[in-house]
Amino acid sequence: MDFWYLAQAPRITSIIQDRIKATLAEFHNHKDKITDEGLQRGAERGSALDHWFIPKLELMQSVTPSISELGAPVQWSADTMEHAHIEVIKEPASTTNHQNYDTQICHYLDHVERCQLFETVTRLSTLSDADDTHDQDLAAEDDGAEDGDTNMADDEDAAAILKDIWSSRCSVPDLFGIAERLRTALPGSVPQPVCMFSSGATALHINHQPSIKHISIDKAAELFDIPDLQGALADYLGREGPHAWNFHSFGRQQCSPPDAHLPFSDLQVWYKVRLQQKSYHNSSSLEPVFTINACPPDHTWKYGHHDAAILQVDAHHEWPASGLTGHTVVNVHLIMCPISPRGLWLVWDDRLLVYVQQFDMVPQQQADVDLATRLHVLKQATRASGEFLGDIFPLDQIKSYAHLVPHFGEATDNRFTSTNSFHSAQSFWLNSYFDKEFYYALSL
Repeated sequence: MDFWYLAQAPRITSIIQDRIKATLAEFHNHKDKITDEGLQRGAERGSALDHWFIPKLELMQSVTPSISELGAPVQWSADTMEHAHIEVIKEPASTTNHQNYDTQICHYLDHVERCQLFETVTRLSTLSDADDTHDQDLAAEDDGAEDGDTNMADDEDAAAILKDIWSSRCSVPDLFGIAERLRTALPGSVPQPVCMFSSGATALHINHQPSIKHISIDKAAELFDIPDLQGALADYLGREGPHAWNFHSFGRQQCSPPDAHLPFSDLQVWYKVRLQQKSYHNSSSLEPVFTINACPPDHTWKYGHHDAAILQVDAHHEWPASGLTGHTVVNVHLIMCPISPRGLWLVWDDRLLVYVQQFDMVPQQQADVDLATRLHVLKQATRASGEFLGDIFPLDQIKSYAHLVPHFGEATDNRFTSTNSFHSAQSFWLNSYFDKEFYYALSL
């Protein structure tokens, strides 16, 4: 996986080249152990193999030397050819009776082409009829237009229609652009709290309408099973002071009692936040949107539906350039915003906050990661009292989604399910391979 991800990077430096060589060399240094255990098996018969005569493996030897001559391999990607092969050969072949493939595939493609042409004509005809009246009304104004300009406009309209018919519907939204427009809008024209904003290379989006519009702090603490919520809010305000825009970090002792006095008593609550990041290698390219859940317990999720995230805890280190330096992995439990008492306005009542519990990195022998999996091992951080280490932060200190995999050990508890294993497991893997952009942030 390391070789695959590193070799697919759009920009490859000499340091990355050395790492590609090292990952391949590491495999060759240990491949004999794989054959000794009989784990190298043929694809067809499944029998154990005692050799490594694999064409793709031989090809991997030439990847690093070719980078110096031809640049990043990703620019020579065969994805387009592979997609075409799937679309015009493999998928049509799956509809045949496995005889006379060439003839049946041609018939299939002819049928698809006729259907596409028919849809194109009908769509163009429908759009053309709808515009007839409008065109006639504007005819007098267009009499003076040159023929060339008219033809150009027609061509552009047709191109726009065809693009609308055949282009992909799965476009990546630009949360950064929307956040910037909201930031520069006239004061008072945007409802508070602002539902979309950006911080560094991360943009965050919450629903305009909260999941819970009005709930007391005591009821929220009970609903989300956060006994220290009120004390954590008091500590947050004590550190925050009158500014409401301070940077916060873990490690402070909880000072406030569970029943500490607060200048507000109610909260707005959201069950999820959507997050978008800029590409690691190209800040002008946007990545797909991830959703981080922070839902209370229900009939499906007995312990609540919580996702992990990367939280910035040092203002001098920015994600993704700094990787985990200056950042920590957290479990997101509650997304909220204080509500000012009636007749008062508090400086915090448009401040989106998040209650999180921290994970600690488990030291490994001679490395920061587990030598077998190349993944960080995590466990939930605790206070001296044994309680999980939780605290409150500004929502914009969340920088990335994080994918955790429960570390089961030699045997898996058969009571674990997809909805309770996250709560019940004692340790976790931080899965750096779930997304290439996340891998680059943690590895480069």
